[in-house]
Formats: sequence, structure tokens, C-alpha cells
Amino acid sequence: MEDGVFTIALLSSGLRLATPIILAALGGAICNRAGVLNLALEAKMLLGAFVAIVMAFFLGNTYLGILVAVAFGGMLGLLFAMLYLKYKVNLIILALAMNLLILELTVYFMRVLFGNVGSWADPSIQRLPDFELPLIAKIPVIGDIFSGYNFIVYFSWFAAIAGYVILFHTKFGRHLRAVGENKEAAETLGINVRRVQISAMVIAGMLCALGGSFLSVGHLTLFTRNMTNGRGWVAVTAAIFGFQHPIGVLLTGSFFGLAEAFAVRIQNVSDLPPNLVQLLPQFATLAALILVALREKGQLWLNRRRFRQQLARGEMRSTVAGD
Repeated sequence: MEDGVFTIALLSSGLRLATPIILAALGGAICNRAGVLNLALEAKMLLGAFVAIVMAFFLGNTYLGILVAVAFGGMLGLLFAMLYLKYKVNLIILALAMNLLILELTVYFMRVLFGNVGSWADPSIQRLPDFELPLIAKIPVIGDIFSGYNFIVYFSWFAAIAGYVILFHTKFGRHLRAVGENKEAAETLGINVRRVQISAMVIAGMLCALGGSFLSVGHLTLFTRNMTNGRGWVAVTAAIFGFQHPIGVLLTGSFFGLAEAFAVRIQNVSDLPPNLVQLLPQFATLAALILVALREKGQLWLNRRRFRQQLARGEMRSTVAGD
């Protein structure tokens, strides 16, 4: 079984690789719920990955490096919010510009600080330690799958559950959903729309930065150019495919993580060309987008059919009344 493709190690690796996608997708879902299409998840993840490893090196503490990275992610989210809300910059143009800017800035500062361009690592940087869950670790199979990760992995699961509670069972969550559903009506009810949207974008920035930190100091101890490698865009898809629901995002993010782990596993046990195998996560993303489009098209068709039926019943009542 361990020599095959579908193994416990595959599931464990999939959950590990899903972590940055889940965190970024939660941030994207929060913004979408607040009525803001946030396509700059890639930039915030990349910034988090870079700042985490740099500050872990200079401060000599990985946890402090992650904390600083999360703060930088929140500040980038605040900058994104200010440019959008105050200066009315187009969301798509702003996101694309920010993605390109952070990509080039990380390369520039890596060259200035360390003299490297492609990648950088230092033996003094400590990777986040893994730890076993006290009770779950003793359960056969279940313990092998769900125990033995670092705190960022566990936090991504907790964040999804907490996101559900906050979104559907707190005042802030009700305000957030109200702003996304009808901004004008929310303003009429006295909700501070700008404050809600700024909060959503700052939280998204912090979650994305934490996901990026996982890549550089939680999973590995190095930084490479464009280390996120499109995971921010995968997170955008995961948020949409998960119905902007925290639990749905957790499940879809796990699916994409498993797809990535499956691609890595296939490379080790088959003779397929590596370039083809590396496209498997992208194929999974494309399939998810197609399913989203079909779902929306099907919903539109059902709405039209329901409208025609209601219209036909109304005409029938009018005819009977006229007789």
C-alpha cells in the first residue's frame, strides 16, 4: 500500500500543502462576502513568505518572523483598501499591479540584502516544529492523517471553524454579509460600510501572509523567486468553489492541496513527464472553474424556469378571474 499512489502519506502531504490555500481562500471569501473582489491574494502570500523568513533570520526567532509577516500582510491589506475605497482604483488593475509589484520587490530586496536572485536560505533559520495532538495521535490511521503538523496547519482548520461562527453567529458577520448583499441597504441601516470592508481586507491580508509564512518557514526554510507559484489564484478559485463559506473553503482548499500532493506522488512512482504531472493542480483548478460556471448557469436556468412557471400561474389566475 505504501508503494502505491493513494497512501496515508499522500493524505498527510495533501493536508499540509492545502494550508496556504485554505488560509488565503478564507481571506478571499471574507472579502467577497463584504462585496470586494480581492484578486491580490498572491501578492499578500508572497509578501508573507518573504518577510517571515527575512525577519526570522534577523530576529533569530521563527515565531517573531511570522508575527511580523502577518502584520505586514495586514498593512498591505490596509493599503489595498485605501487605494480602492478612497481613491477608487479599479479592483482588477489594482490587484494585478500589486501582484507584479510585490513579486519584483521581493526579488529586489533579496538581491540587496543577501546578494541572491533565484533563492535564499540560511542554516540558522529554524523551521516550525511539528507536534502531535494528545488524543488524536493515538488513534490508528486517524492519528497518522490528522496529527503531526505545525501550528499553522492546525490554525487553518481552526480559522475555518471560527470563520463560520463569526460569519453566521456574530454581529460583525451579519454586517459583513449585509454589506456584500446590498451596500446601500446596509448604509440605510446604519452600518459603517467602509469600516466593514477595510476590516475584511485587513483580515484577508493577515491570513494570506500567514499562509505565505507557511511556505517559507513552516514547510521549508528557504525563499525562492515567486515562491507562491500561483497559489493565490488557486485560493481565489477555492473561495468561489466553496460558495464563500468557511467550511466549503476548508474542503475545497483541501481538495487542491491533495491535487498538488497527488502530482508530487505521481512523479515519484511513474515515468510520466514531469512537466505534464506538474500541470495536474492547474487542471484541477480549471475543472473547478468549469463546475462553478456550470453551477451558475444551471442556477440561472432554474431561476428563469421558476419565473416562467410563476408567470404562467399568474396568467391562468387572470384568465379564470376574467371568466
